[in-house]
Amino acid sequence: MTQKFPRKRALEFLAQLARENRLDALLITDLANVWYLTGFRGSEGTVIFSPDQRWFLSDFRYQEQAAQEISGFRIKIFRNKLKEIKKLLSRLRVRRLGFEPSGLSFQLYQALKKELKGIRLVPLKKSLLEIRSVKDPDEIENMKKAVNIAEAALAQALLHFRAGIRELDFAAELEYQVRKMGSDWYAFDTIVASGWRGALPHGKATGKMIKKGELVVIDFGTICHGYHSDLTVTVSAGDPGKKARRIYQIVSQAQQLAIAAVKPGKTAKEIDQAARDYIVAQGYGKFFGHGLGHGLGLAVHEEPGINSRSLTLLQPGMAFTIEPGIYLPGKFGVRIEDDLIVEPGQGRVWSRSNQPLKIIE
Repeated sequence: MTQKFPRKRALEFLAQLARENRLDALLITDLANVWYLTGFRGSEGTVIFSPDQRWFLSDFRYQEQAAQEISGFRIKIFRNKLKEIKKLLSRLRVRRLGFEPSGLSFQLYQALKKELKGIRLVPLKKSLLEIRSVKDPDEIENMKKAVNIAEAALAQALLHFRAGIRELDFAAELEYQVRKMGSDWYAFDTIVASGWRGALPHGKATGKMIKKGELVVIDFGTICHGYHSDLTVTVSAGDPGKKARRIYQIVSQAQQLAIAAVKPGKTAKEIDQAARDYIVAQGYGKFFGHGLGHGLGLAVHEEPGINSRSLTLLQPGMAFTIEPGIYLPGKFGVRIEDDLIVEPGQGRVWSRSNQPLKIIE
């Protein structure tokens, strides 16, 4: 399914922001938001949006790419970015310019203030992140494909899993399969954390050897046309023992309870609570210290946050992870993470990480 750019919802949202804040124009510099709005997938892109005109700016490297990927915007290829922005804003007679605080470095903000004399810079309290949290059909399709790529890659990589190999060796095999299966790139540094290192929630792969009887937390992600998947499985290199199997079962049940609680109109906090209350009741609450999940899309972490503080109301089209974990310092850790989409009346899980503990001899 191909999305036509610019996205209508995004244009309407920006127009509303301009009206609400009495702005003459908006400066969009966050590359993920530029991508979402225009479809441009390069590393240098800026949008100037006004009620009357829409401009896209980039440099010489992307002259041809911008012409191919962008419609609905006037394109300006610059030599000096700040001077070109100033020239366009002068042409548009801009006096109040909204900008994305998260999309500007302090250095660029200072440079803009110096260059744009007579123009008031107004930090936006809302951004396109707000509507990016509800996915369009093309976004959903790309995310499903990313999940399929991830699961196919993991299945192949696990054929090479065994006690006696290094975490780095398995991570390299998994990343090879991820690329071979068609991922744009890796969503983040692959986590392979065995034994005591599994108690490190972000235990990136090291030269540690995976020993017999150790649990191994494997957390990785794929990208399809810019859209991310993020999966975590916990497997064992041989029998891990009774306690490890018990902890795995608690995490598995907590995730199932959270998934069952996902419905439009529920708060993200309620979903987190469904898993957290169960883990607390089993006596392991202090060993689950992170939020239950996070939104997925053009970024691997975006809205909505699924945590104990979030009052975000779930809506159909929201995509996020559910990833409870228990981490016992010096011993081992367990995390199970799946990706899902909110549909009318329920949450639909795209992935199948939550299965009986896989013990690989």
